Amino acid sequence: MARFVALGDAHLGRTHLAHVRDEQGRNLREEDFLHSFAWAVERTLELQPDGFLWLGDVFDHARPTYRTFSKVLVGLKRLRDAGLPGVAISGNHDTPRVRGTGSPYAALEEVFDGVTFAWVMEARSVELAGARIHAVPQTLSVPDFRAELERAAASITAESVNVLLAHVALTSIPAGAYPDINELQIEEGAFDRRFDLVLLGHYHAFQKASKRTWYAGSTDTFSYADSPQTPKGIVVLDTDAGTVEHVENPHARPLATVSVPSTGLSSGELVDAVERLARGSPEGAIVRVFLNEVDPAAFRQIPNEQFQEAVRGALHVQVEPDYGAEAMAVQGGPTIGSLEREWGSYVELQDLSGLERPRVVALGARFLEEARGETV
Repeated sequence: MARFVALGDAHLGRTHLAHVRDEQGRNLREEDFLHSFAWAVERTLELQPDGFLWLGDVFDHARPTYRTFSKVLVGLKRLRDAGLPGVAISGNHDTPRVRGTGSPYAALEEVFDGVTFAWVMEARSVELAGARIHAVPQTLSVPDFRAELERAAASITAESVNVLLAHVALTSIPAGAYPDINELQIEEGAFDRRFDLVLLGHYHAFQKASKRTWYAGSTDTFSYADSPQTPKGIVVLDTDAGTVEHVENPHARPLATVSVPSTGLSSGELVDAVERLARGSPEGAIVRVFLNEVDPAAFRQIPNEQFQEAVRGALHVQVEPDYGAEAMAVQGGPTIGSLEREWGSYVELQDLSGLERPRVVALGARFLEEARGETV
């Protein structure tokens, strides 16, 4: 049978922590994702598989920059020069909502004859190294996706191992804090039982969803919503053994969290406590610091630069104060939830004729998450 290396959710072109840049002015988090993609290509070549599988959202959006596109072009050229065929699907981020606007995959498929690209919201089934690969890309809606699943199932052959590729949120997996943009939620029961193995993109943590189904996870950690405690990387699918092995990216940017009991601490004591408790954080990490029950007056006296200096070697320090119920109690005052919750409540009351309310909520929540990380 065959061995395939699968890559999921590289999100090339995504920027985060806009103020954190290298000497050439490039966003360091965007560079992280590009470096992780380059590592994934290099590791794929080292593993000498029979082919490669890309599981969607290689790009963070359907209109990548020239620089981002060229990195993917170079990666595909290296795989082609090594004689590796492949299959790639588009995901919820890099599928254009209107076909006429074009897609980076349209250009790539003109150049790389040995790669099957499924991006026009239609399933494609191909033979690859003795296996039957059924590639179902992102569609506009769940009913459309179900129809393409049926199309793929019609191409199942008894003579081959049938591998399904898709980019969806399984309803059997606990949902995140908020849905992602254009996310398709589907139950695993919708996958025809004749698919022997299923590889999915979308969730950024490697995990086995069922006896035959795996999420490959992302190549790097993007935010604290991405299960940073779960190693990121690529996976190796063995169609003969029916197994999926995770290969960790040793260069992924570490994200660490420190909790600081802060009750009664002065501003100087707060900085000392952060320095003491964050000692040992990985070099170059993004460090999130929770100040539990901190005195608002003490916290507001500390410039963010002091927290950054207190955690030596950190790329960025993200401080999140918790003032406690007593400090924030206001007689007869309203209850204020998280920014995401307040945004959702606000949108619920608005007239959004012609718009998808869940998509508006998801977009706003994503922007808030990114803004929180970029607070200087």
